[in-house]
Amino acid sequence: MTSATAPAESGEGRPAKRVRKNPNARRAEIVATAREVFASAGYAESGLAEIASAAKVSKGLLYHYFPEGRPQLFVSVMQELLAEFQQRLRQAAKVPFSPRTRMEHLLAALFGFFDENPPAYRLLFRDPWVAHDDAVEASAIATRVQISSEFAALMATSGPAGDVVAASAGMLGFALANVELCLAGQIDPETAWRVTCEYATTKFTD
Repeated sequence: MTSATAPAESGEGRPAKRVRKNPNARRAEIVATAREVFASAGYAESGLAEIASAAKVSKGLLYHYFPEGRPQLFVSVMQELLAEFQQRLRQAAKVPFSPRTRMEHLLAALFGFFDENPPAYRLLFRDPWVAHDDAVEASAIATRVQISSEFAALMATSGPAGDVVAASAGMLGFALANVELCLAGQIDPETAWRVTCEYATTKFTD
């Protein structure tokens, strides 16, 4: 009679082997878990021990995939969020209308993204500056530059290149300031979007 404590066996009578996960899949799972932990507690309160426990892996495995530790893992989370955000913005800006209307759609996507994902704002624009890590801060700066470029693409015909770069950076700053007001409950997203659109479309004539 087979003992109830005997190890599970395969069809050939051999003990079943543990299935190794694909390294890319394992890395993606760790980033997804880290994103949840960072979003819940913030960068300052989220250590590798908490992330390893949530991901059900050892700290050693975390360091295998992220040799530079928590900052490198946080940058990976930021990059994932940025990719999702940019996809939303680019999809909105593809509408076959005038530059003014496309800008309005782009801004609607911006406010919608953070209204649906409030922690994303903190992870992209607040927590990087409490990390006190050069790589994290550099990633935060690159994030703003890349998002500004989405605005600049719609303003490319509205003036000299230098003016467009400066205007798009200012527009992003204005929009993000209003996102903060929304997250603080001081204004609603609809009002924030309307006011930002009025500011952002002053250079468009159509």
